[in-house]
Amino acid sequence: MLKAIVKPFYKTAHDLLYATAYYNPLFKKQHHNKKVTKGFIGDEHLQNPILDDELFKELQEQKIATSTYQISVDGYNAYMKQAGYPVTYYGGGKDLKQNFIQKTLEHYVSQTLFTLTVNDVFLDVAACNSPFSQIIQNQTGAKVYQQDLIYKPGINGKYIGGYGHQTNLPANSIKAITLHCSLEHFEHDTDIQFFKEVNRILILGGKAIILPFYFAHTYTIHIDPAFNLLRNHHPIIDNEADLRYCNWYQFHSRHYDINQLQKRIVASLPQCKVKLHRVSNFTAIQPAGYLRWILEITKEATN
Repeated sequence: MLKAIVKPFYKTAHDLLYATAYYNPLFKKQHHNKKVTKGFIGDEHLQNPILDDELFKELQEQKIATSTYQISVDGYNAYMKQAGYPVTYYGGGKDLKQNFIQKTLEHYVSQTLFTLTVNDVFLDVAACNSPFSQIIQNQTGAKVYQQDLIYKPGINGKYIGGYGHQTNLPANSIKAITLHCSLEHFEHDTDIQFFKEVNRILILGGKAIILPFYFAHTYTIHIDPAFNLLRNHHPIIDNEADLRYCNWYQFHSRHYDINQLQKRIVASLPQCKVKLHRVSNFTAIQPAGYLRWILEITKEATN
């Protein structure tokens, strides 16, 4: 009851604060000698596909493995018929604002990129209340874990509490790892630390699938300055990144460029191969779809 009363006042305070972002002295106007701008860089790519054409070409020039991925509408529909999502998950598809279609599409696509058996172990990172690990277990019989900061610290049954780079799982033990719309929220260098953990815990031939992989023409970090202020949160922003303000009630979101892909990800995965899939029909299931890129990591060597 108290939450229902407080929420509209909080939203009003947030929105008023955000409206002052460009003249309020509490919010920085420059970051590392660059002007702070507004809006998601990803929107530029959605509006101008040529930018992704250029990224795809540059990836090939840099000798980074690429492919074109096409979503199967029939495959998605078949997956949804047998997955058995609870009606409470993201509104069960009834409330489009809850993003049910996009989340289930991410789950469907990720499981097309790996194969599990009853002898394998699967990990869903930053899972929150997602039912995906249970769906995977029901489909394959594999042992499953799901990790998130909201869980009790340590390994407690299938739940792993703490940061994604502190799984405490044995080296060379995991066949498949997924992250759905979550890597972008890893602040400061926790993304680098996470990829080092991926390198450690994957078995030979094991895969990590990250989607959407937020990828753009310029290395960019987005924050909601009003949200951070009201939550007394102070994100550390990389000096190399452009900084953008967004009014979306989130602490932090990172879009990599090719240089940072190499520097932060590839360099942290010495035993793995990195591959970028460009999704050719990311609006096939939903016109507002945004699954433009998928990052696939495969372990190819052991210590």
